Amino acid sequence: MRTTLVLALLLLVVSPLVAQPVVEKPEIKVLVLGMFEVGENKGDFAGEFQHFYEAYFDGAASYTLNAMPMTLYVNREGIADAIAGMGKAQSSASLTTILRDSRFDFSNAYIVISGCSGMSPERGTLGDVVIADDLVDFELGHAWKESDNPKGLETTFLRSSGYDRAGYIQLNADLVDWAFELTKTTVLLDDKAAAAYRANYSTQEAGEKPSVQKGVSVTGDSYWHSKGSSAHADVVSAVYGAGTYMVTQMEDNAFCVVALNENKLDRLIVVRDVVNFDQPYTNQTVLESLDASSGAFSIGMKNGFAVSSKIINTLVENWDVYRSTVPSVK
Repeated sequence: MRTTLVLALLLLVVSPLVAQPVVEKPEIKVLVLGMFEVGENKGDFAGEFQHFYEAYFDGAASYTLNAMPMTLYVNREGIADAIAGMGKAQSSASLTTILRDSRFDFSNAYIVISGCSGMSPERGTLGDVVIADDLVDFELGHAWKESDNPKGLETTFLRSSGYDRAGYIQLNADLVDWAFELTKTTVLLDDKAAAAYRANYSTQEAGEKPSVQKGVSVTGDSYWHSKGSSAHADVVSAVYGAGTYMVTQMEDNAFCVVALNENKLDRLIVVRDVVNFDQPYTNQTVLESLDASSGAFSIGMKNGFAVSSKIINTLVENWDVYRSTVPSVK
C-alpha cells in the first residue's frame, strides 16, 4: 500500500515535467546595434535606432537584458536590435551582455554596427556612408603632445604590441567587399543645409555629393573636432599600417574586441554615416565647430539606414545560404 502511494506521488510530480514542451531559442540571423536614440522609438526626430524600429520592430517582441538599462527587440524574421550606448566601455559591455544571453541563439548571427560618424573634409562629405575595412583605436599606444616631442623624433605616437589586439583590427575582407559591392550604388539623400555647410570647406572632397565609400574607421572616446586631432588620427593609422582613415567614431574597436572574444569577428559589418566634419573650417574655432549644426544629421540617419537595411535584408532573404556560408564577391 505504501509503495503504491509513493509511486502515485512520483507520477504526479514527474508527469507535468514530461508533458512540458521543449522551447526552442529564437535564432538570431542579424543583430543590429546603434548607439543612441534622440527621443521616442518612432514618430519623431530620428536618431540611430528609430528607422530600424519603424521598419523591423514596431510590435515585435522585446526583452530586458539582465540589469543593464537596455532592451533587445527581436522580430519574427530573426532580426534583433538594441541601443548599445556610446563610448568604448558601455558599447563593449552591451554587446557582451547580448551575445551571452542564454535565451537566444546567436551561433550563426551576423552583427551590423550602424551609426553616425565624423569625417575629415579631405576624405569625403556630409551624408557619405562608409563600410569599414580596418579599425584603429585613437587612444591605445604611447602618445605625447607635439610640444613635448624629443629632438629628432618625427612622430607623437608609438605602437605597443601589448595593445595590438584591440588597437588595430582588420575586418573580414571578403565580407567587407561583399557589403560594399552590394550597397555602393545606393541612392543617398542630400540636404540644402548640408550643402550650404560643406561649402565652407575648400577641399574638392567636401563639396561632393554623398556616396557609399570603404575605408578605415578610427575609434576614440573623445568626441574631437580639430585639425591637430585629425593629423594624430593619421599618425596612429600609419603607425598601425592601416590605410588613410575615413571616419571617426567612439565604439567600433570596442564592439570588435567583443566579437573577437566571442568568435564573431568574421560575421561583423560596420556601417558609418557621416553627420559632421571632424575639424573646423577656416576662421571657425574648435568650440564653434563642436556647436555647429552641419545640416547632415537627418540625412545621415536615413542614408545609414538605407545602406544597412540593404545588407540586413539580403542576409535574411538568402539565409538558406548565408546561415552557413559567409557571403563573398568571389
